[in-house]
Amino acid sequence: MDISPVKRTTIFCRDIDSSLALYRDVLGLAIIEDKTVSGAAVAKLIGHSDVTMRIVHLRAPDGPDAGLIGLYAVLDPELPIAPRAPEGVLHYGQSSVVFSSARAGEIAADLRRRGIKFLTEPTEYRLEMDRAYTKAGVYTEMIFYDPDGLLVAVMGYRPL
Repeated sequence: MDISPVKRTTIFCRDIDSSLALYRDVLGLAIIEDKTVSGAAVAKLIGHSDVTMRIVHLRAPDGPDAGLIGLYAVLDPELPIAPRAPEGVLHYGQSSVVFSSARAGEIAADLRRRGIKFLTEPTEYRLEMDRAYTKAGVYTEMIFYDPDGLLVAVMGYRPL
């Protein structure tokens, strides 16, 4: 059976504007849709009988129609807040959204200015030989927390 690449990652946000400050303003993703939906059909998709929800879909500027980030804020009814894993150490079951960027250093500086907490400060490592998936080069990777505690990674790359 054929399956597509990841179409969208959906993040259920407590405060969509705080999430937009990260995904749009720091990472540079472009809003391709911002809407409010409601009703029983939408509610059924998230296990409720009725719902009002704001949905913002973002993607890399001029990016494909895959790999979208969906920021979803349930406005009514109020949802319970899931417990967050303690910060500072990785836990089983956590997920991470990973981006590549040539501006990783600039992004790290902006994250620090905004007081975003890092799991891993920007760390550089070298890969001397090509592997099946990963090319030889110098990589820089950082992992930080979005406003709802989701891990977000940004990787930089330059060839040897």
